[in-house]
Amino acid sequence: MSLDDLLKDRNEAALSDFSRALDIDPSYAWAHYQRGQIYREIGRYGEALADFCQAIELVPDDSAYYAERGETYRSLQRYDEALADFSRAIELDRDYAWALGSRGQVYRSLQRYDEALADLDRAIELTPTMAWVLAERGEIHRTLGRYDQAISDFSRAIEIQPSYTWAIGHRAIAYREQQRYDESMVDLDQAIRLDDHQAWLYAERGEARRLMGHVDEAIDDLNRALEIDSHYAWAFGSRGAARRSLDQLDEALADFSRAIELDRDYIWAIMQRGTLHRSQKRYDEALADFSRVIELRPNHSTALAERGEIHRLHRRYDQAVADFSGAIAENDTYAWAIGSRGQAYRALGRYAEAAEDLSRAYELKPDQAWIIAERGETYRLMRRYEDAISDFSRAIEINPRDSWALSRRGAAYQSLKIFEEAYIDLTHAVEIDPDNAWAWAQRGSLFRQM
Repeated sequence: MSLDDLLKDRNEAALSDFSRALDIDPSYAWAHYQRGQIYREIGRYGEALADFCQAIELVPDDSAYYAERGETYRSLQRYDEALADFSRAIELDRDYAWALGSRGQVYRSLQRYDEALADLDRAIELTPTMAWVLAERGEIHRTLGRYDQAISDFSRAIEIQPSYTWAIGHRAIAYREQQRYDESMVDLDQAIRLDDHQAWLYAERGEARRLMGHVDEAIDDLNRALEIDSHYAWAFGSRGAARRSLDQLDEALADFSRAIELDRDYIWAIMQRGTLHRSQKRYDEALADFSRVIELRPNHSTALAERGEIHRLHRRYDQAVADFSGAIAENDTYAWAIGSRGQAYRALGRYAEAAEDLSRAYELKPDQAWIIAERGETYRLMRRYEDAISDFSRAIEINPRDSWALSRRGAAYQSLKIFEEAYIDLTHAVEIDPDNAWAWAQRGSLFRQM
């Protein structure tokens, strides 16, 4: 066989030579190590592990052998074994920058961010030009919401390695999460020019375009991502959100469901499907989705509040209060949950607690007409009619065509025997919403009382 033929597949040629060397000398640790590296690089992890284990058995104090086996375990997501091997490599060579960086990657995968940062900082201190280590640190900063530090690390990695697609793409994500969409698009366009076979890059560009309101272009990108990788759950979820914004609700639902089928623990997609079900009044399906999110993440405040709202709409008020309280415990400035709990308290006849919640919600969101109107209704039921009228009037200032608030203010005027104002409000309410049965009935009672 000629050299030209061998160069066509260098890995196979190398494997053949290392295997021949090992046939001659099975105790040749360095050959096991080299062959193991090739097996790992081409994804033959079982054979790679066998070679690294043999190398370590033959030479138990070589840090590189442990580090390479650790990297193989990391690729297999066997993180505890990977940590043990990287730690042993670092014990043998405390300045082993590559092993420190790789252990940092494992810690990041385990969400042990402080330990990850300590390792990555040390690796960068030892070898400042390791672009992948800088990018890994940038990704941790991004995950923790430290966007300026993340962008700084990604940018430094790109300076060192200008064609580093992963770093360019992840800097784009950091820009997107800061709503710096133009900069995000520049990076994503560049990354795709460098490598147009990466589904995640098209998906990220699609998401950026969706958030910019360029929905048709977003769907084109997400379709391309799914052509490359038909099992890409995140791309299905993002396309579902894009389709929902176009009122393509059946298609959106299908995308969310496909995303969840591919990743049954995909919290964001489950939430999106749940809110879509609720908007379509498919309450049983919505309840199942929100309960699934809470099962996966018991402190998910939005899921708790959404489930609480379904319980409230179905008059399961005690369950509603429990869920809203859980949401508020996680986020004490969650105005919608606080106001909605106030509605549930009022339905239970617990007016003082209802008024307290609605006042608190109003302080947080003074521009929300429904909150102040709901407090007005609570005051009306407490027979605090002047306070009720004040609140309803404020709500009507914000939203002059609020038939509900007008009808309730009319009822408050009626209770104070201010019949002319009551008649005006109730008549205006039914003119705005001819299906407001409560307003019609209230005006009927007004005619009987006048």
